Amino acid sequence: MGEEVTLKREVGWFGSFSLGYADVGADIFIALGLIVLYAAGVAPVVFLITAIIYICIGLAYAELAPIYPYAGGAHVYAMKAFNDLYGFIAGWALIMGYTLCISLFALTASGYLLYLTGLTGYSYSLSFLGIPLIGLISIFLIILLIIINYLGIRYSVEMSTALVIMGLAIQVFILVPGFILVFNPSKLIEQIRIIGSAKVFEEISYIPFLEINLQNFLYSITLAMASFVGIESIAQAAEETKRPLKYIPKAAKLSVIVVLISVMSFSILSIGSMDWTRLAESYEYSIAALVETYPVIGKFGAKLVALAGFVLCYASSNTGIVGVSRLVASMGKFKLLPVWFYKIHPRFRTPTRTVIIFGMIGLLLASIGSIPFVAELYVFGSLLGYVILMLAFIKLRNTEEEVYKPWITPGEIKIPFRRSIIRIPLTGLIGLIGVLSLLVLVMFFHGRGRILGLIWITAGLLMYVYYRRKIRMKLTDTYSKKLIVPASYIYRVGVLIRPIFEETRKIVETITKQLDKRFEITLISIIEPSEFNLDLRSPSDRIELEKIKRDLLNELEDSAEELRNMGYKVSTKVLIGDLEKVVSREIESGRLDFIALIRRMTEKGRIEKAREDRLYKVISRYRGNIMVLRRV
Repeated sequence: MGEEVTLKREVGWFGSFSLGYADVGADIFIALGLIVLYAAGVAPVVFLITAIIYICIGLAYAELAPIYPYAGGAHVYAMKAFNDLYGFIAGWALIMGYTLCISLFALTASGYLLYLTGLTGYSYSLSFLGIPLIGLISIFLIILLIIINYLGIRYSVEMSTALVIMGLAIQVFILVPGFILVFNPSKLIEQIRIIGSAKVFEEISYIPFLEINLQNFLYSITLAMASFVGIESIAQAAEETKRPLKYIPKAAKLSVIVVLISVMSFSILSIGSMDWTRLAESYEYSIAALVETYPVIGKFGAKLVALAGFVLCYASSNTGIVGVSRLVASMGKFKLLPVWFYKIHPRFRTPTRTVIIFGMIGLLLASIGSIPFVAELYVFGSLLGYVILMLAFIKLRNTEEEVYKPWITPGEIKIPFRRSIIRIPLTGLIGLIGVLSLLVLVMFFHGRGRILGLIWITAGLLMYVYYRRKIRMKLTDTYSKKLIVPASYIYRVGVLIRPIFEETRKIVETITKQLDKRFEITLISIIEPSEFNLDLRSPSDRIELEKIKRDLLNELEDSAEELRNMGYKVSTKVLIGDLEKVVSREIESGRLDFIALIRRMTEKGRIEKAREDRLYKVISRYRGNIMVLRRV
């Protein structure tokens, strides 16, 4: 039997950011007009509400993805936290979202392309075999993406990166002149008071006795979430990301910041610059319509905006293929779907079967040519996946405390329970409440989304039951949980050694019993002049300190040599200065992934206890960078 072919790590931190931003940053180009269509002037508030939920989702991925850097994202975390059934539901729901992402943003890219070419009036009147022109262009665009993704993630990411850089540059060009030339704070204040359109829309399932304006406003909140769907693309490419421990949190947090600035800036600028009714009428190319109002540069700027809309939406469609192909392949790998889907091409190192199959499904959906229809279904699948993501996020914070967490989301609620403490991350709680609320609104107002979404989930569950029985595995099996282990990479850890007082034998025993050979170790001693009644300002004292430093280096080298003989990679370092400042500087330098403190478990002397208290003061500021070793 040949060696298993796996995905190849070719994605850097900016490539990872580009995948996340491409899938989210383009959303404003379609969502702005749609949200204004239903929400009216209050659109910026709608975007702000959903932005809070997006922050929670983005930070959850920033914490979980580097701990479990597997393709699959939320479905992997659900399996680790619960069981295979939860993993399947999360994965199956996100498959729906990703597949619709391919078609939705191909359609939007086509809309902007038609605007560029001056053919907007023919987007639905011209057709071939019943497929409107906008659908025909989308089909061509998706076929090109299938070919690129078949050939390798590197080409796909390079394309996304180039498109994202171009798109970001054009967005700056749009926003800066807009706020200078046409933004009117009075107009913003006047229009933001208009809550919901008074128009009745056939696609909304209205509730009797509630005001139409209010229901349109609530409906717009569910659609606004489409502006923030996609950051999980960073997690889907985790198995292909270089140094995921470092790059994934960086990429996820940067995506959150840039997307928030983009979405809120565009929504505020648009409502403060032109009548919301005009924006609603041009929902297919709303930002281009906004820039047309700019004096002098309006006509040229509108074409440039259409170009930005095209490239970013096309990049977003591309990340849909990247995401769904890795997700389905991962589900095949963990036997949530037939293993046949987990086929990695031996030459291109891509999941070619899933690229072709789900690329073609996205192509068929795009042929419908209806953006609002596809947007409804897009939100349903993504929200259901996010509900399970948040549940897994909270559960794993409490059950996986011993694993290495490169980055921990700030803020948590601690609840004493049966001699233990339940830790609930604030972002997890807020995110869970938010996505559950949005999912309830979707079930109320999205008639087609509700019916087709439930059909999708039901069909998936029936298929899952049949397949698991066929391979004789329980629906709620936890077999996959054992396969999902925390990341195992080389970590650079600095072990703090108490000057003079630590014996070589004890140092070696402590390290070998608690750190394996995954760790590159630096033995660090910190000399505080005050402990030796010396002053750095005194020339004679500096000479004495240098002598102490040489002696300590020799002692550390004895320990290091023993560890090297056991197969460890070890270096030594002696630093002079204030304990807290030196430790903080070492952590912030980026040269070490962790600082390890050897903690004496027996009764401590007054001086040693004071030193340890000072170290814990530093630790409290760098929770994710500290390890505590029990001294043997």
